[in-house]
Amino acid sequence: MKHKLLLSLLVFLAAPSALFATHNRAGEIHIEQIGPLTIRATIITWTKASSVNADRDTLDIFWGDGISQKVRRSNGNGNPPQGFPLANDIKYNTYIAEHTYPGPDSFVISMTDQNRIGGIINVNPPASDNVPFHIQTTYVFQDAQFGGTNHTPYLLQPPIDNACVGKPYKHNPNASDIDGDSLSYELIVPMQGPGVNVPNYAFPNEIMPGINNSFQLDPVSGDILWQSPQVPGIYNIAFTIISWRKGKIIDITIRDMQIFVAACDNNPPAVQTIDKICVVAGNDVTFGVTATDIDSTDVILLTALGAPLTSPFSPATFMAPTEWKKSPVSGTFHWTTACEHISNQPYSVVFKATDSLTTPQLADLHTVSIKVVGPSPEDLQADAALGNIELRWAKPYVCEGAANNYFLGFSVWRRQGSNPFVLDTCDPGLEGKGYTQLTAITKTVQNGRYYFKDTQVERGFTYCYRVLAKFARVSAGGYPYNIVESLASEEVCAQLPRDLPLITNVSVEATDVATGRSESHGQNQWGAIWILSSIMARIATSCFGRPGLRAGFLPNCPALPLSLILFGRPTTPFMSLTKTSIPWTGLIATKLIFT
Repeated sequence: MKHKLLLSLLVFLAAPSALFATHNRAGEIHIEQIGPLTIRATIITWTKASSVNADRDTLDIFWGDGISQKVRRSNGNGNPPQGFPLANDIKYNTYIAEHTYPGPDSFVISMTDQNRIGGIINVNPPASDNVPFHIQTTYVFQDAQFGGTNHTPYLLQPPIDNACVGKPYKHNPNASDIDGDSLSYELIVPMQGPGVNVPNYAFPNEIMPGINNSFQLDPVSGDILWQSPQVPGIYNIAFTIISWRKGKIIDITIRDMQIFVAACDNNPPAVQTIDKICVVAGNDVTFGVTATDIDSTDVILLTALGAPLTSPFSPATFMAPTEWKKSPVSGTFHWTTACEHISNQPYSVVFKATDSLTTPQLADLHTVSIKVVGPSPEDLQADAALGNIELRWAKPYVCEGAANNYFLGFSVWRRQGSNPFVLDTCDPGLEGKGYTQLTAITKTVQNGRYYFKDTQVERGFTYCYRVLAKFARVSAGGYPYNIVESLASEEVCAQLPRDLPLITNVSVEATDVATGRSESHGQNQWGAIWILSSIMARIATSCFGRPGLRAGFLPNCPALPLSLILFGRPTTPFMSLTKTSIPWTGLIATKLIFT
């Protein structure tokens, strides 16, 4: 069946084309929330510039609530605007409209145009121009008071590329989400209407399939690798970019894009640089990028796209030749990060090397992941007092003045015993380190330093503390969302004063043979090893069903063999003792072992 499909494709490609209504190449719909129930939608299309008869100065947008609207093109010269013509018979178009919904819900915003371009070999061959072009974005309103606003990701990398038969092809949509939501990616079949896939679709690796023809999309990074095209022609692929918040999907954007595959004697250039880096906010990120090409006659243009380059706070720069140069071509990426850049999600910068000044131009893309983390709170100190431990750390914190009230406050964490792990810049927070959060958010200040008092402590334990800074976007009602944790502070430990006696020696001075009751003395010391009576009482309650202290074997506590625990009561309260000999009465001497 696939061989017959391939034969029909080759016959179609060899036949003269007489298509007049061809039009859509690629596109997506971006949604921006501009009010509690109001959105601004931008339909973005890349079309065939020479298909003048099929050019659209107006499109219909469907808002997903039963209402549709005609939208005029908004970019380019002329009246009405004519869009921006690009190289290789491509035109870039935008159509912008606003809409207010009656209430919060999930809506599918869509656009359907009647014509794709002709000659797409994996969409209903040989009549792809008769297949409608459909793009849509599923948008979920958040509760403005509690959940914050929502914007779909911007796709910074254009969706039309070139490839050569037998050569690897790479692409990345370079999605950027200004809300800090996490993103994932998934391949789908292109659509011709709401819920309707295009007919007779084949994924690229299904056109002359084999071990040399693989096609994959990384669900985390968005990297697309086609290794390698086998048949020349025009291909369309589609995929979703899914935004997640608090573990739930809040929007799904469909991008439908196009790849031109030619039978060409050309090799794509290669980009060499780092893959990822983690940096503490306020520090610089600097690294080099080099593009090479094994074809000696080719020249190269090296460019970069990504959210750091357009950030409103301390944007990054990429210094590279702006004209075509012979291989190798080098550039330098530099970014002075700021507190406003702190995020759970890494930033993506896509470096693209394009070769040749003639068609087809081939390209190589290399995605660099940059994660910006919050600095550690500094100078944490702990002071133990009677019944509590007080913590203090440095004010000001370096990022407490971040724009848009991005700094949320501090959380305080505790564990019993120390965990002196080495901080990992790529792994902020304290998850999995054995600490328990004592307070989610605090900004309390005392005597010019941040302050927290831990009153849930008991004598005899060593408590170790760390502090995290937290950052978040804030909803209209003042509630945080997309919370980000900083690197942890250095650990500090403390122990309450050792102010209870230790029973170190018990002597039985007299025993009533009939009752087994004894008069005894126990010697105590105020030392480094001591017994907290409340804990021992709980152990005794567990073992014997009643509180008290007992010495000897504990048959009801197999986990505590040969434990030496006292049972009975002192004739003088512990806290009133002034001498080292404690009179004790009520001990059961039978079967006791004393040391």
